[in-house]
Amino acid sequence: MSETWFDARGCLNDRGMTVLRGVVPGAAPAELASHLAGCARCQQRVLAVESVPRPPAGKPRVWRNLLVLGAALLLLLVGMAVTVVLVG
Repeated sequence: MSETWFDARGCLNDRGMTVLRGVVPGAAPAELASHLAGCARCQQRVLAVESVPRPPAGKPRVWRNLLVLGAALLLLLVGMAVTVVLVG
């Protein structure tokens, strides 16, 4: 094991994590990739670092709400008209 990538416990240190973050998926050094594949602690650390909270949803647009309401009313009117024609 490369001492510069691993800590005393045998897990990835900050430098090892930096190396992993700096490469495209599938291009990590084999030693780091094989360790990460078998170490749940390091997998958790990578996932915790890589997960980015989603930005909060903005306020819904008024025009979008009115459009949906209008479409629902139009559908209701068409349904009523079809019912009157078929029954009447």
